[in-house]
Amino acid sequence: MSEFIDKLNSKGYTEMAEALKKYCRNAIDLFDKEYDGGIPTGASKMGGFPDLPPEIEYPTMSGYTETWLKGQNKGTVEHYEKSAMQLVAQINLYELAESGDDLDNLLPKTGMLYIFWSGEVLERKSDEYSEIIAEEPDNTAIHKVIYWDGDMSGLRCTEPPCGYYSKYFEECLPEKAVEFGWMGEIDEQAASDIDGLEEALEMEAYDFSENCDKLLGFPKGGNAPYIDENRVNLFQFDHQDGCLWAVYWLMSRDDLLRKDFSNVEIDCDCD
Repeated sequence: MSEFIDKLNSKGYTEMAEALKKYCRNAIDLFDKEYDGGIPTGASKMGGFPDLPPEIEYPTMSGYTETWLKGQNKGTVEHYEKSAMQLVAQINLYELAESGDDLDNLLPKTGMLYIFWSGEVLERKSDEYSEIIAEEPDNTAIHKVIYWDGDMSGLRCTEPPCGYYSKYFEECLPEKAVEFGWMGEIDEQAASDIDGLEEALEMEAYDFSENCDKLLGFPKGGNAPYIDENRVNLFQFDHQDGCLWAVYWLMSRDDLLRKDFSNVEIDCDCD
């Protein structure tokens, strides 16, 4: 994005370049990384089993029974056992800080960030179409984000205490180590009213945000959620399964700066 703004300035579009800056955000792309001898404990990665400290229990979701009240499935009863959440990502924040790619200094500089997901994108609750009864009413969250800052030497690869959510998964998500890279992105929807932008874009084709696994930046996708300046795209998971194209973890900028991950929300690109 900085290169595009420089090009606008060089072509004489100085006012447009200045106007475009307020619609820009920094994002952190996650690239595959190879280690000799396997992924070290505590390294940044996606999928597989998490490296957890003893004081953090592996996140699970309650088993439940769903009885369909309407539609072609009326009368059908479905039961799902208690399930382990998938590790979507564990981010070693020391590694991220060393990369220098968090240009806005939004994320913590130490500790670990864990993102877990059940496979659901909507809260499991009764409505006019089905009645849902959870076996553990206090354990019905469909995702969990954990920030932990402690002694990294105590981390241990932790296997799930039960099977994954059989509605969507047969096994754990593929494990891969990741490293970081900076990307500049723009909110194309908000910037679309800048006079002459369409003409300027004809100079060269640009895609201003990425469909990829990333931290921060703008949610990307055909039905991606819109976020304003007070919201942050904490993580985008480029997960494609059926009509699902991506999953997003969103939170307030103030909460992120306070290192408060208790109110992170989940959203998705689904057609």
